[in-house]
Amino acid sequence: MWQKLTYSGTECNNYLYFSFDAEYFDTEKITAELRIEPTSVMIKKEPVPKSTAWKYQIDAGNNIDLESYLEKLIDVFEPKAKIINELKEKYDLTTRIQFVIDIDINPESSTPYFGLNKKVIDFLAKTETEVDFDLYKADTIGILEKTNE
Repeated sequence: MWQKLTYSGTECNNYLYFSFDAEYFDTEKITAELRIEPTSVMIKKEPVPKSTAWKYQIDAGNNIDLESYLEKLIDVFEPKAKIINELKEKYDLTTRIQFVIDIDINPESSTPYFGLNKKVIDFLAKTETEVDFDLYKADTIGILEKTNE
């Protein structure tokens, strides 16, 4: 069970996204008011997903420099901070920046890195956006396969 929850496979696939989240809301209104197309939308259904989300994702693949991708994400949304705050208040939404990071268990591999510079911190504070991290192990050299044999 532990391995299934933390193991992402044999390749690193890092990404991050900005999302609007709530139990129910009209995601098309977010798109129209922001004038940004989401990369994905989840609508609450029983039993899953448990909430509704509007997401804009940037893929980093196996790149370990996540700071440059975070800056690209902030560059998209920072000019829209006022609209973001209006949408959050109008529709009772929360916002989040989610990092999904694969850590390569190969001892020769570097680990992903990023920094939170002043521009990022200012945006997070101005929009009261939460930051969340999902970390997974990627086994690019097959160690876990060998131990399960």
